[in-house]
Amino acid sequence: MLAAPVMSTSDAKRQPEPFCQCWHQRAPVPWQQLDPCNCGEILGSDCEWTWDEPAISGPGWLALSEDKRQVTFHPFYSAGTAVIKGDTPFLLNTHYYWEVKILTEAYGTDIIIGMGTSKLDITSARFLFTSLLGKNGESYGLSYTGVLRHNDQEVPESVGFCRGTIVGVRVDMWRGTLEYYLNRQPQGISFYNLRRHKVLYPMISSTAAQSSVRLVYAGSWRGSLLVDALKILASSVSPKKRLELPPGLMFTSTSQFWLTLPTDGQVKEEPKPPAPKESARSYYTLFAPQQAASCLKCRHWQMVPRSSGNAQSQR
Repeated sequence: MLAAPVMSTSDAKRQPEPFCQCWHQRAPVPWQQLDPCNCGEILGSDCEWTWDEPAISGPGWLALSEDKRQVTFHPFYSAGTAVIKGDTPFLLNTHYYWEVKILTEAYGTDIIIGMGTSKLDITSARFLFTSLLGKNGESYGLSYTGVLRHNDQEVPESVGFCRGTIVGVRVDMWRGTLEYYLNRQPQGISFYNLRRHKVLYPMISSTAAQSSVRLVYAGSWRGSLLVDALKILASSVSPKKRLELPPGLMFTSTSQFWLTLPTDGQVKEEPKPPAPKESARSYYTLFAPQQAASCLKCRHWQMVPRSSGNAQSQR
């Protein structure tokens, strides 16, 4: 069982925010008349994949736009949990980055953005209000409440997202990691050991009636030493200095949007746990097996020093 987080007063006051100031209008808007802003979007860009047509027919499940990039869950009323899946599988040894913009208020039992395998039955909770993504070992997700979910475990990760937030998902199937971005700000690696899945699909689940999400970007790059080098180069060179790069490197680092995003090197790493000692059991020996089993990132508040005389774990 995961330990409860120790949140500071400043963390408790933080709230999810929209990407821009275009979302000041709080009056309800029918999902058919949504006219959201396009701030932060790459206009005219083509997504490498879109949302797949749902296996369940009928207007009560979800509605897709003509370009299959905007989805509305439970267009009329909600009777359970609806799930949308991408039409393209994510394969090993490839880097993926995709973004969605939240077009309506986030509320209800749960709205989760994440990944899942083909073994996940996305119709199993059609008449149940539940957090489907992350319910088992075949799916991963970030809730609008800021909670990470996987294998029926949850870890408070961030402030979550709201109407107008741009949520990015970076999936590195070269190393097997998943990282979220909120309004282009990296949240650190959330899940490891994704290479145990041969194929993953982007997914979103929602229990909220008339909740809409739009896919604004979806790109991928084959894993290679060149891609890893360009990631480091793009994150370590300022925009002004990029103009001084050789033309080929400058074009690649600026034309491929995902390469310009911050890498793990810009996220403060948590201190490494001390080496286990014979006289005392360290928190590494306590939590490392659980981390490997659940694939969840081990947070600092989960690392509780333990002496050999105390046999009960923190709940």
